[in-house]
Amino acid sequence: MNKSLELPDNTAEGLPSALDPHAPGRLARLPRRATLAPSSDTTPPSQMRFMNFKLNRLQAVARLFTWFGVVFEFSLLTFLDGLLGRDTTARRARRLRQVFEERGGSFAKLGIHLSMRVDFLPWEYCVELSRVQDRLKPFPVATAIKIIERSTKRPLPTIFSRFDPQPVASTSLACLYQAIFHNGEDVIVKVRRPRVGEQFMSDLQAFDWLLTLAEALTIFPPGYTSGMRAEFRDYLLEELDFVEAARRQDSFRRAAEASRRDFFSAPRVYLELTSEEVVVEEFASGMWLWELLAGVEQGNEAVLEHARQMNIVPQAVAKRLLWVNNWAREEHLFFHADPHPNNIILGRDSRVYFINFAATGSLSRSQRQALQQNMDYLRQRDPLNMARSSLVLMEPLPPIDVTQLVQELESYNWQLIYALEAAPESLPWQERTSAAQWIGMIRLAQKYRIVIDSRVLRVLRATLLVEATSARLHPTVDFEREYRHFYLYRAEMARRNVTEAVMQQLDGEPNETFIIRLDRMAQILTGLFFRTRRALALPSVNFNALMDKWSFAIHILMRFTTQWVIFTGLSALAVVAGAMLTQGGVPLDPGFIVGHLLASPVYVIVIVVLIFANGRTILFRLDDKDD
Repeated sequence: MNKSLELPDNTAEGLPSALDPHAPGRLARLPRRATLAPSSDTTPPSQMRFMNFKLNRLQAVARLFTWFGVVFEFSLLTFLDGLLGRDTTARRARRLRQVFEERGGSFAKLGIHLSMRVDFLPWEYCVELSRVQDRLKPFPVATAIKIIERSTKRPLPTIFSRFDPQPVASTSLACLYQAIFHNGEDVIVKVRRPRVGEQFMSDLQAFDWLLTLAEALTIFPPGYTSGMRAEFRDYLLEELDFVEAARRQDSFRRAAEASRRDFFSAPRVYLELTSEEVVVEEFASGMWLWELLAGVEQGNEAVLEHARQMNIVPQAVAKRLLWVNNWAREEHLFFHADPHPNNIILGRDSRVYFINFAATGSLSRSQRQALQQNMDYLRQRDPLNMARSSLVLMEPLPPIDVTQLVQELESYNWQLIYALEAAPESLPWQERTSAAQWIGMIRLAQKYRIVIDSRVLRVLRATLLVEATSARLHPTVDFEREYRHFYLYRAEMARRNVTEAVMQQLDGEPNETFIIRLDRMAQILTGLFFRTRRALALPSVNFNALMDKWSFAIHILMRFTTQWVIFTGLSALAVVAGAMLTQGGVPLDPGFIVGHLLASPVYVIVIVVLIFANGRTILFRLDDKDD
């Protein structure tokens, strides 16, 4: 039986003197590396960020009455204009813009958002609402300083050597201040308004109630506004998410540097000082694009002279705006969804700086390819294939006559081609854009009840904004010719990439990227095979529209009957209860009850509203086009 070996203490002093530490087979200490104690940090891993603001329903109810006031004011003034014979679409659009600007806050944001929804409002309204000015009285600078210090966890003097208490701009969302770092660098500090998130949530809820009521009264078809309401909610949350907007701006700036074109960028964002309430970014000196645009159109010599001193050439700015729009749409991860002149600064030598990346968008691969093919067919003056390319942007299609839709799309494309073939000097700037094609497509989508993807709507709105600004700056600019220049850039970049890859292979250098690309090509071919087989077996159709119309009508009639029975029963009980209180007896004569019901204006109005709403719901469904 083995006996356990009794070890001495593991300290040098504990070793028996008779044991030689260097002798073989003896007990001795061995050298060891000193280790650190385990970390006591209990911080959990970072999780996905969610913007969450508390909804105050009482405040939402109060804001609902404000919305009712806006609707009443707009309707009353429009009615009076009609009586006076001066009611026009342009006048109504201008009044709507003024109402939104006067209310400010989320009303201004709604106006800006509606300017992007060319599928929801007529084009004249969208153009007018794109001019909405978001201005609001600034909040106290002491509050802004507290927010900055709480967000950065640093006293203000340790961050900036100078901080201007007078804001550069004040909007419904934030105040912008100019400051200077200790190293002398000028920066802009954007501070979010206190409790603006909660206010926006109340307005969103009130807006949701208002449009739900409008659908219930069949002012709009059932479900017609659901997509717009959801997109408006996402738009406001994007505006409130300063961190995400800052990351997008930083990504855009770095991608612009990698594009090998030095005529556009975005101000640098100091992400280490950025939070959900504060953004610190580089101060881009220069002049606003809206300022140059106003100077060109008004012939303001003071503005034009200032532009010349900075070597800002309007014609060069126009071409660069078109180039950047094409690059962001086809090469970058996302495009700026609101390239309004208020969001663009012009630096020296006509350098273009984009700011405010709260609203962005991105397209799927098939949507990008459809836009590329459309421009290629436009170059070839092929309106039929332009129309076929546009169909991809309108998917999924309901059961409609696709041939008829293509023919109508082709007629709008001919209008665009005729305009491009005419002398630029003979046309107004509106006809020197692609508006004829895209507005035509949106009108046909409304006619055929096609729901266009919100991403497509964003890119069309951004494209039309850029093309309109460019046409107003440059009397003879051609957006199709400028796209050809961008296409040559893409071809040059592709040639360089292929040349570099081939040279590396010839030099025997390892190129893991080449192997990855081969793998991606295999995946693309597999996906293409799958999509082709799926397309042949299952057409891109919204099968919700396949419900039999008369079955739907019977369902609505049954619903109306149920509503009528329930409301009539409750009203009859109210008549009986009233008779008991006033006459002391219960009238059992049905004629007495029916007479009181028909004499009640409330009962008659409710029944008429129910008939009107359910009848229009049936008519909306019957008006849908058959396969």
